Amino acid sequence: MIALNQLLFKSGTVSKKIDEERYNYETDPSIIRYTKRDISVLFWNLTIKCNLKCVHCYANAGFERSPGELSELEIFRTVDDLKRMGLPVVILSGGEPMLHQDIYSISKYIDDAGIRVTLSSNGTVIDEKAAFKLAESGVKYVGISLDGYGEKNDLFRGVKGAFENALNGLKNVKKAGMMSGIRFTVTRYNVDDLPLVFELGEELGIDRFCLYHLVPAGRSSREMDIDNKKRRQVIDYLIEKTYEIHEKGMEMEILTVDNPTDGVYLLLKLLKEDDRRAGDVYRLLKRRGGDNSGIKAGNIDPWGNVHPNQFWLDYSMGNVKYESFKNIWEKEDGIIRELRREKTKLLQGKCSRCKFKDICGGFRLRALRYGGNLWGEDPDCYLNEDEISRELNIT
Repeated sequence: MIALNQLLFKSGTVSKKIDEERYNYETDPSIIRYTKRDISVLFWNLTIKCNLKCVHCYANAGFERSPGELSELEIFRTVDDLKRMGLPVVILSGGEPMLHQDIYSISKYIDDAGIRVTLSSNGTVIDEKAAFKLAESGVKYVGISLDGYGEKNDLFRGVKGAFENALNGLKNVKKAGMMSGIRFTVTRYNVDDLPLVFELGEELGIDRFCLYHLVPAGRSSREMDIDNKKRRQVIDYLIEKTYEIHEKGMEMEILTVDNPTDGVYLLLKLLKEDDRRAGDVYRLLKRRGGDNSGIKAGNIDPWGNVHPNQFWLDYSMGNVKYESFKNIWEKEDGIIRELRREKTKLLQGKCSRCKFKDICGGFRLRALRYGGNLWGEDPDCYLNEDEISRELNIT
């Protein structure tokens, strides 16, 4: 995740709110920071069931719940373990998490455990009553997917009227007092709608706009992706909007997800303008460390399998039905050990030559999906050889 407004202006809305309300491990003796690797965020796909049929769904969701999904008791037991680990944030997703029969009791249990609860939804079933129930159950933020304007979004969703229903969902979220956001996955088919969707977010006064780079998983494919010339233009647009939002005095976070190249690109722009600010951005990016799959971020799928991220569903670290999340997360065998301890040494191709590999390193799963090599270069890196060879004089 690259938070453009935080890097440029040290400002934020959703992230700041969540950080301020983070559970206080120091004053609660029941919480033990005992993991070898402190996980910062958990993406939890509660169910495979969904009311839409999105063409790019990474989870390959369908209209029915799948046998073997975690029971409420198994979920609660895992939440207890996450509390003891001091996990700050859970993002509940799906499928469509609103279609899980226990969504309100689950979010309430997570909130009571002192873990910040956020929701990733298509928004179409969040009527006013549901929104207030979510707020009462402790949900702090709801990100709603809009992958195009009007009929374009409906084509992506596979259901007519999805756009209007999602808009109503956004409005109901705001009415209920929760923070709201738009999630936009950029593809070759909807990239021209990006300004329309962003401007819609401005009009609605959302708290966060989040652009996702496409990750090939589930029903998505490389053929849907934009080329790197267009990708650079997209990031230029978002950087420009970040400056505009700041100048207007508006409070909106602008994020990009699943391509750490975006942080390096912003840094290179600042190096031409302001060395001091560039130094601050470099230090923030280094602290973050690029792609955090299996390091600070993880995933639990509907059946209890633990993955390095929500797109890597064909690689399981273990299952919470049979052992604790703590035990699963502390294992450092094979791929996980390499991701956590050897990543910069194992990088190949363009990524191995890059002067910024300690703050980027590419998105490893995309390299694996597109090129068949986990340690190969990230094909969605849009920097040229001169840019990746730039020497830094930053301390």
